[in-house]
Amino acid sequence: MNKPLVSVCIITYNQEPYIRQAIESVLMQKVNFPWEIIIADDCSKDKTREIILEYKDRYPDLIKPLFQKRNVGGGKNFTDLINTAAGKYVAYLEGDDYWTDGKKLQKQFDFMESHPDFALCYHKIKWHNTKPYDHILDMASNENDKPVSTIDDLFDRGWYIRSCSMFFKNIPLPDEFEHLYVGDYPLHILLADKGKLGFIDEVMGIYRIHANGLSETKLHTVDVGKRKNIFRNEILLYKYLNNRTEFRYNRQFKTKLFDSFYMHLVFLMKDSRKNLVNEILASIKLLGPSVIFSGFISKFLTKLKGKQLTYTTA
Repeated sequence: MNKPLVSVCIITYNQEPYIRQAIESVLMQKVNFPWEIIIADDCSKDKTREIILEYKDRYPDLIKPLFQKRNVGGGKNFTDLINTAAGKYVAYLEGDDYWTDGKKLQKQFDFMESHPDFALCYHKIKWHNTKPYDHILDMASNENDKPVSTIDDLFDRGWYIRSCSMFFKNIPLPDEFEHLYVGDYPLHILLADKGKLGFIDEVMGIYRIHANGLSETKLHTVDVGKRKNIFRNEILLYKYLNNRTEFRYNRQFKTKLFDSFYMHLVFLMKDSRKNLVNEILASIKLLGPSVIFSGFISKFLTKLKGKQLTYTTA
């Protein structure tokens, strides 16, 4: 078998109800290049592993399971998965999402081959919502995205590249990557540091929203105790990326750090615990007083500039 040009990397844990649809959506791809499918299972407790083995038996030369011997957590499972890929490019898919276009891989491969200065390309997706009933939302993501974006867009917009649409140059992930809060956004930053980001204006994937998904369990929580952990993880994430990119984007990362602190402060103010002041002081210590000071100055100047523009146009 020839060395693969594309590695499809599927990550999964306890996704028995969804993993079959994810795998089938990959197998329906029509491509003209050698490829491989790697499925990393983080020691699932349901029948996810059995389903993967079933497909391995049917496609022994294409599907390569990566079974963790114990539950290592999403960060390490993600890092091991990407670092196992042998292809020139990686197409990423989470085990509860799926693709809808049989030519998705070929389209993204052709784009990257014809744009060597790009590090990643992505596309529109739709949401498959399981609450209050099972349905696919009519609206699509990234309706007004530019054909080309850069690392500055990642700083301005945050997480706008959906995981099931990612197709990127294969870069090795350092071991410490497994300890980061999330995997896709820091990967976007590392890739954008090496090249441009391309957008294909077509819906080619589905992002599933359900009770056990990341969007429900991490990103949208309003619990103050959980927000405290999220804040600390975000600070570690931005500091790591700032160091990893050799402080070329120091100003942008300081802004992200302050924005995290500002959001955390809002949640802390809703907490009536007696140690609120100590929590705020600990947060300031974690960031460093200079980041806090420069952040407040920046926000003040931005608001002042806005008022001046209002007076000018009045």
